[in-house]
Amino acid sequence: MEKDRGSLLITTLMVISVLAVLLVGASFVMIGGNRQTRLALLSLQAHYLAEAGVDYALDELKSNWSYTVTDYEVSFPKGNILGVFSLRITPHPEKKRIKVIQSEGRVSGHAKRITVEVERRSSLPAIFRNALASATDIDLAGSSHIKSSNPGKAKGNVYGHRRITLGGNVTVRGAVYSAMSGGILTRGSIHIEDGTFAGEDYRQEIPSVSESLRASWKDKARSGTQYSQGLRVSGNTTLQLNNTYINGDLDLTGNVDIVLGDDVVIYVKGKVKMTGNSSIRGQGIIVSEGVIHLTGKLSHVLNQPANIAFVSLSEGESKITGNGEVTGVFFVPRGRVKIAGNSSIFGSVVAHEIDFTGNAQITYNADLMDGDITWNPAKPLSMVRWEEN
Repeated sequence: MEKDRGSLLITTLMVISVLAVLLVGASFVMIGGNRQTRLALLSLQAHYLAEAGVDYALDELKSNWSYTVTDYEVSFPKGNILGVFSLRITPHPEKKRIKVIQSEGRVSGHAKRITVEVERRSSLPAIFRNALASATDIDLAGSSHIKSSNPGKAKGNVYGHRRITLGGNVTVRGAVYSAMSGGILTRGSIHIEDGTFAGEDYRQEIPSVSESLRASWKDKARSGTQYSQGLRVSGNTTLQLNNTYINGDLDLTGNVDIVLGDDVVIYVKGKVKMTGNSSIRGQGIIVSEGVIHLTGKLSHVLNQPANIAFVSLSEGESKITGNGEVTGVFFVPRGRVKIAGNSSIFGSVVAHEIDFTGNAQITYNADLMDGDITWNPAKPLSMVRWEEN
């Protein structure tokens, strides 16, 4: 009996010892698991803080592409700091249209880093690779001359959905394209440097202005100065404009020096009329719900090339007339553009219909597609790189 009781005691002690070992092991596993869970949570919090820094940077760049920062830190939450993100926004060392965002989130000694590269979207639709483009017929006559500011970079091409007729002493320092088979006719002393091309294979899209795009232009314009009864300026003066909404006409007369801010939108509920010998500098889009009449000389300032787009949403006739130089891109997707007199245009003209008379000269701005105009303010950026570590 004594022997049996001793064996039972030994067995009981062994069972208790095994259970104790198992309990201690389970405790370590639970403690280790809790620790791993906490570390994973801290790492995730640091990651979210780094993403918050990226979101902050994108918001800043959407409203101001020139924004840069090298030592910016934000704490979360305010008053009871649990973590921070630090931020750097710098230009890409080689690519002008790209900014580099470096964001680091830190929580209790844990850090996560995100590096993002964002690109400012191409400023203008592809149709603006042409000096002249129309959704209907084009009739080029007189001693008209179409060329490029830099033939090695881009030529002064002409495009039309339908028939293109060239007569008189027309010179095109580029190619002529028609989307209609047999759609190019020439008569007279015509010089086309890069040849003619006709047929459906050469069709190019002439975009329309959607309601969402119109709304994005309005919203950006309304974020700045608003004029409730139009804007009229005359005489020898300087007019500085950032984002601007004009409920009425924009009427500029005389020698007005127009200075635009960086990548602005000027939205005009009425028509736009500019006469006299003005100069213009800066980057932006001037949108008119009415027609646009440019008469006289609207030149760019030397060594400060302007990237200006004039957009008429009207079905009426916009005019570029006179004997002076006019700088800018002209886009009239629903109406007609009349180019008359001895006008000299530095830029590009795209319209539903073009009436080309006189001896006008068009110099295609070969730098247009590299410009700083954001065509759609609602979608100004695209992400080209995202890296986490």
